[in-house]
Amino acid sequence: MRRPAAAVLAMLSLAGCGVRPSGVVYAGDAPIATAAASPRSQVYFLLRGVPTPVARETNPWDAQLVFDDLLRGPNAQERAKGMTTALTGIEQIAVRDIGGRAFLIDTVPPLPKISPVAYAQIYCTGLMLPDQPVLKFSSSYPGLSRPDCFMSPLPKPSMGAP
Repeated sequence: MRRPAAAVLAMLSLAGCGVRPSGVVYAGDAPIATAAASPRSQVYFLLRGVPTPVARETNPWDAQLVFDDLLRGPNAQERAKGMTTALTGIEQIAVRDIGGRAFLIDTVPPLPKISPVAYAQIYCTGLMLPDQPVLKFSSSYPGLSRPDCFMSPLPKPSMGAP
């Protein structure tokens, strides 16, 4: 019995060979998280008839959810501030990723049947999706110029999908 105990004792004493004791080693400050707690998207409603960005807690990388938020319209607080929507006749906004940072946007009813300001709400909301997407519409809207959308109070997300 003495031999196994002596062998274990010898192994334990040799296990620390070559390791020198050191003091406390300072490795710097702990890392600090700098990202937002949750991603935010922007949708455009109308304030005195002008497309105006409004923040939503929807993940901006889910384009369909962002457009669903747009279609829901302003909430009670936003309506109290005077915000409205021109999308009241739109039943659906369908968004499909067609690759290469491009989205195909389809509305029911089709785009030519909606007002230019309703088109601006859809167009501007699409431009605020991450990575500066290319927007394509399933039907054309003749004679409409691109609206000015860059009155944004929030930075555009552009770091790719989380």
